[in-house]
Amino acid sequence: MKYAKQRDRNEPEIVAALVAAGAAVLRLSETGVPDLLVEYRGVAMLIEVKNPDAKGGGKYNTGDGCLTTAQTKWWSTWKGRQPVIVRTVGEALAAIGVTP
Repeated sequence: MKYAKQRDRNEPEIVAALVAAGAAVLRLSETGVPDLLVEYRGVAMLIEVKNPDAKGGGKYNTGDGCLTTAQTKWWSTWKGRQPVIVRTVGEALAAIGVTP
């Protein structure tokens, strides 16, 4: 049985801020792949959302920016622009070049 990908609790707020800034956002759900595909002013990027409030120790919401085993494997084979890890709305907006 395949389960839905667990999302970080701060992701909806980050997505809402990116959309409000004018970005197009697609939530990705394949194992190991970053959480979001974001396009802003003709530039596309992959964004991985990590929850800063999580205490780690679990498979999800590691908070410390650590990638899961599946993420590490996928990222090591990705030949495109390196994904960006964000934890806050400010970091997400900065990643696309918007001053919060």
